[in-house]
Amino acid sequence: MAWQLHYTSAEAGPTGRAGFQFTAWSAGMPDGVSALVSPYLTYRPPPSLPASPGPAQIEAMPAAFAFGPAGDRFALTQCRYLGQDYSGRFGNFLGHSIVAGEDELVGLRPIELWGAPIWARDPARPGAELPELTDLAPGPVLDPESLGAWLRANATTSYQRLAVILELARKALIDGHGRLVLVSADTEEIVRWIAVVSYSLPWELVKRLSFVTYSGDPSATAQTIVGTAPDVWLPSDLDATVIRLDQPPQPSQSGRFAATVTQLWREQNLDGIDELAAFGQADPETAAALIALTLSGAKLTPAEQEAVAGLTEGELPGWVWTGLGRQAHLLGHALAAATAANGPPEASEPATARCVLLALRDPSLPPPGRRLAHRYVAELSAAARTALTTADGFGHLVTLLRVADQAGCSLPVAEVEHAAARQVRDGADLVRELTRAPFGWRDPLLSGLVAGLEKSEPRRRDRLLTVDLCDLLADRDLRSAPRTGIAVVRVGFTAGRVGRVEATRHLVRHYQAAALLSDREQALTEIWRADPTADDCLQLIDDLGPALQNSPTLCELPGRAFVKYGLKARETRRVAERVLDARVPGLTAEDADAVLIAIGIADHRTVPPVAVAAERLTQLTAHASPALATQILTHAARSAAGFDPAFRTALLRKLSDRTLDWLLGAWLDGKLNRDGQAALLEIAIRLYLVHDEIEELRSWAHDLVHGWNRFTTLEGRFKKDRELAHGLRAFTRPTRRSRRGGH
Repeated sequence: MAWQLHYTSAEAGPTGRAGFQFTAWSAGMPDGVSALVSPYLTYRPPPSLPASPGPAQIEAMPAAFAFGPAGDRFALTQCRYLGQDYSGRFGNFLGHSIVAGEDELVGLRPIELWGAPIWARDPARPGAELPELTDLAPGPVLDPESLGAWLRANATTSYQRLAVILELARKALIDGHGRLVLVSADTEEIVRWIAVVSYSLPWELVKRLSFVTYSGDPSATAQTIVGTAPDVWLPSDLDATVIRLDQPPQPSQSGRFAATVTQLWREQNLDGIDELAAFGQADPETAAALIALTLSGAKLTPAEQEAVAGLTEGELPGWVWTGLGRQAHLLGHALAAATAANGPPEASEPATARCVLLALRDPSLPPPGRRLAHRYVAELSAAARTALTTADGFGHLVTLLRVADQAGCSLPVAEVEHAAARQVRDGADLVRELTRAPFGWRDPLLSGLVAGLEKSEPRRRDRLLTVDLCDLLADRDLRSAPRTGIAVVRVGFTAGRVGRVEATRHLVRHYQAAALLSDREQALTEIWRADPTADDCLQLIDDLGPALQNSPTLCELPGRAFVKYGLKARETRRVAERVLDARVPGLTAEDADAVLIAIGIADHRTVPPVAVAAERLTQLTAHASPALATQILTHAARSAAGFDPAFRTALLRKLSDRTLDWLLGAWLDGKLNRDGQAALLEIAIRLYLVHDEIEELRSWAHDLVHGWNRFTTLEGRFKKDRELAHGLRAFTRPTRRSRRGGH
């Protein structure tokens, strides 16, 4: 139900008061309604008309038709100038107000009530009861088709002016401030413009579009659109945009909404205007952008696309979804993703394909999170293959694979491997990126990385082969990339992931090509920087056997073990015996033979085998490492020193000069106690007695007995053996040349 009120100047109103007042209203109207409509009830005639107009002039005066809020309802008011009131004074008018709820205005633009038959031309009798209205029938002249024809008839200026008025109206409604004053001597023209704007907007905005078709005081009027006459004074500080309809429109930049709607009016596309109005409370600018995109394929700015994406979260007409699908190639990622998430298949499927394509082009964009419809798989798979060739970095490549994998694209494994090989470069955290990769693509990525690492220069390969990456590669067969494989083993050993015997076994068994020996030997050198244990040597000999001969580093391990343990250790004998049993060419069999000979000297009981052993050691140690040769000869000398002086004397007499040099030198250089000194002195005496002295020994013995006290002590040792005692005394009187020079 809609209530009615009449407002005019009466001699005696319902309360008996004279003057302007509400004189009639609908029964049942709540209290307070009259106060809500009072601001709309005002009328000031155009100033150019006479103060005492005649009937024709009164009839020609513009009606002031207004619309605006009235509490939780709406006020529609028409004020008509009546001329004189009951007292004969001019200035009386009839204000006829209708207060309606939103339900009464369904399907109706308020401006359509212009010229409607519901408006009274004369005031009702004071105190009369006005009927409630159940049907607000529109006037006869403001249908969209008539307005479209009117615009087309004035096409030279009307469409340009329409764009300006629409832009100003939109800003006032959306931004919440700003008014528009339309100036024309023809109120009907103002009404038409208000009607065109009203038909261009959704109802949610139309009901906020307050207006008045004529005001004699625009500065005191609160409506969004205010009509006035050319002779009405407008202050210079009027807070409104003034458009004089009798002047050509000024060039002005309009937004998407104004441009789109203007084009729809130009095309007489009233259905398109209706569809645009169906977007409810959405910003008209955003709705217009969506319409422009779906109907004509207009390119939207990123800001417009983002705003339109918000509309997809609500209900959209089916044709809009179809249009979004048809124009998917124009969608940015935000709008495409929103369409894919919220739209029906005809929109979501092409939008998903668009998301995939955009994500393939821009690694910063997220994957679509859904699989492609079958009809798009081949096209997007081809795009993904192209993207692989232009990937910029390993992380970018992984991102591309994530997109392709989620979308269900098909990619050749070989192409992925080749792409990965191209991305081997400094600065990449390869392991972190691999953890981001789809599980099914990790193996091809690793294969590609291995190929790329193999082709890299060694220093870059070493920088990129981190411990974590080598952990991933440790169980792979890297024989097709041997230099990388060797480096992986080396890193794994250094990081403690694998023991050195296992690392050595892997290197020797898998990387035997001649071209790899240098790289392999470098790795083995690092692995065996520390001395081996006996078990290391035994295990390597048992496991690798003849394969050891191609590595100088490995061939030297037994000799290093001999030095480490010394010849007294059981481990040394075990290693030496295994070396000789293995008969591996290149493995230091001579060292092992020398070790066993040196160890066995103490087991002999006669001079000849000891002499043979000593001579053999001279030959065998000539090619041994200095440290091992010293240990072997020292041990042999100490063992020989355990024989009695007569035995040792006979031994010395059988030795070649080279052998005698190291054996006697070891005896003389050792730390001798008194018994050891006495034994060497006895050997010197015995050699003296048989006329076969050795200069070094004679000189040493002479120095020993030079001191009286020491000589007295030594003489006491030999007093039981007359020959030795006599020899001792005679020894101190050198008269003969020794075997090694001297006299």
